Amino acid sequence: MAWELTPISAVGFAAVAVYTALGLVVWGHRDARCGYEVAATIGVVGCSALSYSVQLGFDSVSAQVSWWRLTFLLSTAVPLLWLVFVARYAGRPQWLTRRRLGVLAVEPLAAGTAALTNYVHGFVWRVQSVTVSPGSAIEITFGPLYYAHLAVTYTAVAVGVTVLLLVGVRQSLVYWRQAAFLVVAPIPPLVSNIAFLLGASPIPNVDVTPFTFTVTGVVVVYSLYWSDLLERTPIARRQAFDAMGDGLVTLNSAGVVVDVDDTAARVLDPAPEVGRPIEKTSLDGSLAELDGTTVVGGNNLAYDIRVSALTDERGGDVGYAVALRNITERHRYQQRLEVANRVLRHNLRNDMNVVRGYAETIDSEEEANAERAATAILDRTDDLLAVGEKARKVSELDDSHRQTPTTHDMTELVAGIVNRTARDYPDVSLSIDGTAGAEATLTNSGSLGTAIREVIELLAVRASDEVEIHIVIECEDGGVTVRFDSEGPGIPAVERETLTAGSESPLQHADGLGLWLAHWCVTENGGDLCFDTGAERTDSEDSEPACVVFCLPTSGE
Repeated sequence: MAWELTPISAVGFAAVAVYTALGLVVWGHRDARCGYEVAATIGVVGCSALSYSVQLGFDSVSAQVSWWRLTFLLSTAVPLLWLVFVARYAGRPQWLTRRRLGVLAVEPLAAGTAALTNYVHGFVWRVQSVTVSPGSAIEITFGPLYYAHLAVTYTAVAVGVTVLLLVGVRQSLVYWRQAAFLVVAPIPPLVSNIAFLLGASPIPNVDVTPFTFTVTGVVVVYSLYWSDLLERTPIARRQAFDAMGDGLVTLNSAGVVVDVDDTAARVLDPAPEVGRPIEKTSLDGSLAELDGTTVVGGNNLAYDIRVSALTDERGGDVGYAVALRNITERHRYQQRLEVANRVLRHNLRNDMNVVRGYAETIDSEEEANAERAATAILDRTDDLLAVGEKARKVSELDDSHRQTPTTHDMTELVAGIVNRTARDYPDVSLSIDGTAGAEATLTNSGSLGTAIREVIELLAVRASDEVEIHIVIECEDGGVTVRFDSEGPGIPAVERETLTAGSESPLQHADGLGLWLAHWCVTENGGDLCFDTGAERTDSEDSEPACVVFCLPTSGE
């Protein structure tokens, strides 16, 4: 009983390799609808093809009969798996009750039992061959039980094809195309099996049906997964475009990413990856918690997140669409309104109380105190006027991220602004250390000039004595940084924390609008304002290093 690798066995093993590849693809989509059903079917048919390929390498009749019995046993499960797949695909899981599955399982169990006991009764097949050579198959004549099983198989195929046709006719163009693929899929093995029964097989006594199932497998896998028909992307894109979302992440029913567009990949950090759960991105929390939240991405652009459940025309769940709508203009306006409202109310209330107190002093006290009170009133009035001017600048800010950016030499730009600002602060020593070729792409160079002046003013007014402010412009990490180093008290920690938090509260707020105005101006140019507190200071906890940093984009970003 020798076994050798014959050409027909080699063809069979090649078919098994195809089944294996298809099985791996389907297993990668196992959480998709019909994934497990398709994987099980491909696994059973693949094992059947492997068994038949091994059979065709033996030169013993008894060995071939044993392997033929195994091949037949495996094939008896195919009609049941086909009907289960069709029911799942048609969106009718209620058809698959335990009782109905039990009834459907009776036939393959009966056929399998008959095959195992065939040596007793011979009602399934009878072997006609006395000898056989490797590469050929034993000659078999089939009995009534085999034809009964064949009738059940053909009926199952006919019922499944009918259901698929109804799905295609009643549903959208997407499902019609997919249903057409699935209707065509069973034809190759059906034709090859009929040819074998009629004695018209291309290889005498060899049933190539297990091998032609590879065509069926390729068509099914292509239609369900590679053609992007069952995937959520077409449905998601249509519904998301209806919702006018600017970014889109498409998920399957298990929350795994199946598609992500360029906007969403750019906004979310880390970017969603196809095949990984959405929880692995910056979108923490459940999908229900994400709906209605806001995320701020690169260049401080804000996006509103909307989560929509995706359903097909049959009402079945196919996944989720996470749409990101650009609300930068609204987000920035709300932030400015909130900060300006709190600062104006806080400063106006405090300064007017001071003005009132000094006015009462002028009215009741001696001349020396009156002079001091008048001076204090003038200082407070100047402070209020300065806050009012900053509020005006805030109201004039626009969302210039929509404007066409232009390239500027930052060393020249900063030097020009510093020279004009130095005249207003004669006690401040301003120095610049610029890198040649430090070019940044700005959407509004005028607003950046405002930011530079505001930072210089903030560092200057907090110093009781003469202060030196050193400005360094460098090319760093694909961008341009503008650093403001000061030997003075610097920016208080509470103001830095307020800016980092992105909002003010009654217990944590900035002393004025200057730092916020600088932040907004830098943001309008696609950059970031941050603080470097790496150096150690001995002044006080609230006077940590006053290094303010602008990080600006270059033309290469």
